[in-house]
Amino acid sequence: MMKGPKILRIGQAEENDVRFLDSDIGAAHAEIFIDNIGNVFLTDLGSRSHTFVNGHIISDPVILQVGDKVRLGSSATYDWEYHILGRRTEQPKVSKPITKPVTDNQPKSKNNQAQEARKETINRDLWIILAAIVFLLFVLNVITG
Repeated sequence: MMKGPKILRIGQAEENDVRFLDSDIGAAHAEIFIDNIGNVFLTDLGSRSHTFVNGHIISDPVILQVGDKVRLGSSATYDWEYHILGRRTEQPKVSKPITKPVTDNQPKSKNNQAQEARKETINRDLWIILAAIVFLLFVLNVITG
């Protein structure tokens, strides 16, 4: 299992961590964020063909649960449990993703390293804020009944 925090970008573009060469998939289609305690968040990045969890279009980040089925566009399934948790749930039916190794062994310039560090810090902070808001809304809902 991958330990967080980690961000995986999904789409057609070569720089993505998980690539689908399906024309229905956007260049930067979706993103997975794994936090420090292992929660797996999925976010659609404004794709035209949408991202689905269990057949429902997602418009806000969602926390994936074991057994959730992820579809990108009209037909590309993404076996996130295998890729993130190391568990095979089913074979992809249409498009098979091209994945990069999770470990980055490629040399990067100091400027690129600094930019990536800033992006990861900002993304992590945004996810923490989002999680706090969701938690507060939950508590408010419980209190107000």
